[in-house]
Amino acid sequence: MFTATGSQSPRKECSTWMIDNFDRFGRALTSILRMAPPELAHDIGLAAMERGFLKLLPPPAPPQLAVPLQVTIPGLGRLRHPIGLAAGFDKNGRCPAAFEYMGMSFIELGTVTPRPQPGNPKPRLFRYPETRSIINRMGFNSEGAEKVLRRLQELKWNTTRVPLGVNVGKNKNTANEQSIRDFVTGIEAFAPLSSWITINISSPNTPGLRSLATPEFLRDLAQSAGDHKKKCWIKLDPDMERKTFQKLIDVIGGLDVAGVIASNTHRVEWPQAGGQSGYPLLSPANTCLEWIWEVSKGSVPVIASGGVLSGVDAFHKIARGASAIQIYTALVYRGPGAVFRICEELAQELKLRGFGSVEEAIGSCYA
Repeated sequence: MFTATGSQSPRKECSTWMIDNFDRFGRALTSILRMAPPELAHDIGLAAMERGFLKLLPPPAPPQLAVPLQVTIPGLGRLRHPIGLAAGFDKNGRCPAAFEYMGMSFIELGTVTPRPQPGNPKPRLFRYPETRSIINRMGFNSEGAEKVLRRLQELKWNTTRVPLGVNVGKNKNTANEQSIRDFVTGIEAFAPLSSWITINISSPNTPGLRSLATPEFLRDLAQSAGDHKKKCWIKLDPDMERKTFQKLIDVIGGLDVAGVIASNTHRVEWPQAGGQSGYPLLSPANTCLEWIWEVSKGSVPVIASGGVLSGVDAFHKIARGASAIQIYTALVYRGPGAVFRICEELAQELKLRGFGSVEEAIGSCYA
């Protein structure tokens, strides 16, 4: 568990040394991987993580933090800190144990579609280091629910480990009017094995997907999901108009679902068409959090995703009402030690601003 301390100690010095070395070696390996084309580098990294390569690095030790970071999330329970993995990094559930080793307090796999599909043509993943961003147009490349489910069954992930969730979507060739069937297939497949399910109606890379983000669709989906709806988080996109977005939040608040994830990637057409993540997404994603608070006043649980590269970024999402944070692009640019560093920075930011815990800071910019 990540613990807080108010004074320097031999234990803290040892912890810092171990994190420094894990971070240093991890960033060096990440820099080498960035010499390869982005998707190839990603595949090599996942293959290495799947084979336990991270454990060859000097082992990380939980940092001694300036402020305790524990937080409670509906369905996920008490987390040791609020930083977890966003969907998209491990689409097929190949190496959740590696992300646990990196210090993630919760892990989201996927997006998983009911049937296997290859996704969009390559190249479809692009790095922009000058803006600390990534553009992807992957298009829900997925091994399919059956294979991913079998892999998770073999994994036998249990409640003593970090909470595991699965992000589900529809197949590209499923017409929108039949799409609820695809989502219910994913929900029913993974709900028994996961702590939560994310409903992805927000990717910009599947034609027509975002048009499902309507009150009617959400009501129909909640009804079709039955009791499993209480495990469902609805992931929204940051490109909607304010009125449309807030109408959905109002509807979601009355559906008895778990909460909202805000947000998915930002749709761009230049310098590549696709969904943009990383630092340029921070501002529009934060605006979505502000819109949610205006409607819900904190009554709808929120997990924030989009643009978090530092502990200060994480703080600004928490202050706008998020209870937890998901990262993706931070791993690309800060390496496998990103979780530990972001937690240290977040704890320092909380202390600087006079907060004694994460939970004191949630929604604090509206106080």
